Amino acid sequence: MKQLLFGSLALLSSLSGAAQTMSGLCMIAASQAADKPPAMQMMLSESNCDKTNGNCMEMSRSNIEWNRWSGISPQSLQEEGSQVSAHMTGDAGDFVCEGVVHDATLAGRFRFNANPSFPASMASIGFDGITPHKQLSLLMLDVNVAWAKQMQSLGLTELSTNKLIGLRALHVDADYIHAMAAAGYPELRANKLTEMKAVGVTPEKAREAKAMGFEPTEQELIQMSIFKIDKPFVDRMRARGLNDLTLAKLIKIKIFKLEE
Repeated sequence: MKQLLFGSLALLSSLSGAAQTMSGLCMIAASQAADKPPAMQMMLSESNCDKTNGNCMEMSRSNIEWNRWSGISPQSLQEEGSQVSAHMTGDAGDFVCEGVVHDATLAGRFRFNANPSFPASMASIGFDGITPHKQLSLLMLDVNVAWAKQMQSLGLTELSTNKLIGLRALHVDADYIHAMAAAGYPELRANKLTEMKAVGVTPEKAREAKAMGFEPTEQELIQMSIFKIDKPFVDRMRARGLNDLTLAKLIKIKIFKLEE
């Protein structure tokens, strides 16, 4: 378990007309990420699925906060040989992973009962295409009707079910949207917000860029974050006598490694 790579939630398929109950294997361990709040890591592999035509779900999901669970805690995973039933519930349905603890890992089987009324509730506010597989994703990410309505109330555009998943997975919330607006970037496009957050664009970086004399667009902020064009780098370039610097020039310097 400790050797497994846990990434962001990855959906490999969705089934139309699928059963409302899903089951398979599950493994849960405490997260080892020192830079994140205490959380758990989980890996799932669905049983009775057809891998030959893509009708199958395998997913890994990291950093699910402990307070979303009942029946399990970090202490539970230190009790070698104990029987544990970890349970999570939400608008999308009910999930349970039951098994035995060995080597600080719970290994067993999971069962997900999709809430049959959830897709209709989401469709009524504009989010369709929700299969049981996608419902499980929404449950894991804590996407519910109230949160979806909040995103709409903020004025976000280009919203869809998949984009809601992306926003939630990257922790694009009201605080981030308002802080970026206060920094001079009142962005409301779901795609652009997700893109910015994915590469680490923050209000602090936006303000730093302006303090250095630049007025970057959202896309330039993304490039600055990708290529690590920050104050120490700009100061080094200016110290070399490169005073007529633009963001385009700085990006080229980074791309072609001309600072070396």
